[in-house]
Amino acid sequence: MALDLGVNEGTSIEGSHPHPPVGPTTAPGTRRDEGREVRAAGRSRWLWPVLAAALVARLAVIVPGFGTPSDIDNYLPLARSLAEGRGFALPDVGPTAYRPPLYPIVLAPMVALLGDGLPWGIAALHVGLGLGTVGLTYLAGRRWGYSPARAGVAASVVALDPVAVVQGRAVMTEPLAAFLVALGLAAMTVRGRVGFVLAGFVAGLAALCRPSLLPGAGLAAGAILVIGPGDRRRRAVGCLLFAAGLVATMAPWAARNARVFGTPVWTTTHGGYTLALANNPEYYADVVDGPPGAVWSGANQRAWTVRITRETAGLSQVEADRALRDQGLRMLRDRPSTFLRASVARLGRFWGVAPSSAVFPGPVRLATALWTIPLWAALALGLLRRDLWRWPAVAAPLALIGLSAVHSAYWTDLRMRVPAVAAIGLIAAGASAGRRPPADLVRTSQALCDDPPRC
Repeated sequence: MALDLGVNEGTSIEGSHPHPPVGPTTAPGTRRDEGREVRAAGRSRWLWPVLAAALVARLAVIVPGFGTPSDIDNYLPLARSLAEGRGFALPDVGPTAYRPPLYPIVLAPMVALLGDGLPWGIAALHVGLGLGTVGLTYLAGRRWGYSPARAGVAASVVALDPVAVVQGRAVMTEPLAAFLVALGLAAMTVRGRVGFVLAGFVAGLAALCRPSLLPGAGLAAGAILVIGPGDRRRRAVGCLLFAAGLVATMAPWAARNARVFGTPVWTTTHGGYTLALANNPEYYADVVDGPPGAVWSGANQRAWTVRITRETAGLSQVEADRALRDQGLRMLRDRPSTFLRASVARLGRFWGVAPSSAVFPGPVRLATALWTIPLWAALALGLLRRDLWRWPAVAAPLALIGLSAVHSAYWTDLRMRVPAVAAIGLIAAGASAGRRPPADLVRTSQALCDDPPRC
């Protein structure tokens, strides 16, 4: 089975192979048909082993700890409330916007139907999302113009990345968010106006799963306007269509929140908490000014939690979110140099080569570092390629920039980068593709235009 849909067939970052001449359809069984079958078999030869490796890796992590899924963010109670017809609500809280809605919506049918078999359903969902992310990464790479082998390398990064694999065992949004980012990167290669609308729709879903992905979507909209396919008018139309798809997807959630809370919350009421969590005097004292590798826990963290609970008592969710946001921003105003040092430290954790020694044992940290160090080297080389910064490939580095910008200010750790694993794999896979004329991706952009002669 071949995932390549043929839009960019023959337009490769690694070299230019002209399309076959357009003409009458060749009868089945001819040499041309046989050649296509051989090429399709070659593409599948690279993909299926990677999918098998992804399956084995995820089962190896999920099966040993199989049982009651870890749900520290309370997604299952939200899904149960939806399944029981009580809306997006938490016990003892009522209607909420504290968590993004998409993941609980996906879980709700399983909660309603599976009963005691729910852990099996969640495991199957996360494994399926992982395999889908691998396949979509391969598809995006092929449609960028990567050879089957190079697209297979990109898919292999997604299949075996230890941080991404481990996140499949918990009830958390990372598997779904990573899938949607990969789907978005593939959607951006779809030709014409439909592609822009589809990409905007997927970007909206990603934001409803993981709001930290929204800045990357905004950067992608800007890229369509500036370097997208077509002339200035077509780029403007493409940008508007992308934005329309994104806004239309998120609008029902904002409308629901306007009805419930009196204000259109487009993402969540959790952002203020995560900003204040990473920017407060206690955190700065323990982590920013503390010993290297410090993890925030202990008496100061408990004291901070007690303090903000007291300060936000009696406030609505929206009011509490704004109050905590203001507390975090106050640290920027009052202690800008410490805020800057904290931001650099947060980016260090976000892009760290290994998890904290205070939490994970040495063998786990070593294995993660042995994987991550060469991957980061390839990522750095891939980012230097000029053709990466053309449409549609530019969406991948922009996703990384957007996510990094968010987590330079908000709470972060290694797992926060999992949603961008497809972008990481695609960029890193291009590290050794060799220098090619910029016209390669110009032709790719032309292939995505409604009227290529005018692009």
